[in-house]
Amino acid sequence: MELKLSTEKRTEYTDRIKDVIKDPSYSIFVILGFPFILALIGGLFDPFSMFVILVGPIITLACYAYYTGNKLSSAMLGLVVIPLMFFYAGPIGAIVDFQLSRLDRYFEWTYIFDIIDDFWKYSLAHSLIGFLIAFRKIPYLLLALLIFVLQLMELLSHVD
Repeated sequence: MELKLSTEKRTEYTDRIKDVIKDPSYSIFVILGFPFILALIGGLFDPFSMFVILVGPIITLACYAYYTGNKLSSAMLGLVVIPLMFFYAGPIGAIVDFQLSRLDRYFEWTYIFDIIDDFWKYSLAHSLIGFLIAFRKIPYLLLALLIFVLQLMELLSHVD
């Protein structure tokens, strides 16, 4: 009897977490939190940071958009996931490398505008991908996959 009550409590908590994630009023925490987690993983596991940069945003975006089905918050997450990930990665990298004297340059407007200028086309593509995945239909998912493959090919063409 104790085991059954314990499992019912655990499923009650997971059901509550699922409802909170699907609620659009709490999506701001997801939109700000996922890029921070990706930047933290990229900063801590430096050899694997290229994989996190290339594949991490699309995986989190796809999971969030497909699970919630909320088109607006999925498009917003796609729009800000890459710039916020790079905005968070600078200070996290400086803290991990114990270069605290360099922290002030990451909060200047020129640094923020450089990030936006470098990644605006990827942000727009991710926004469209998140919007399409939120429909949860095969043609939209295939179109989102095609956009991601084209974006990945364009991104990898710049890597030497």
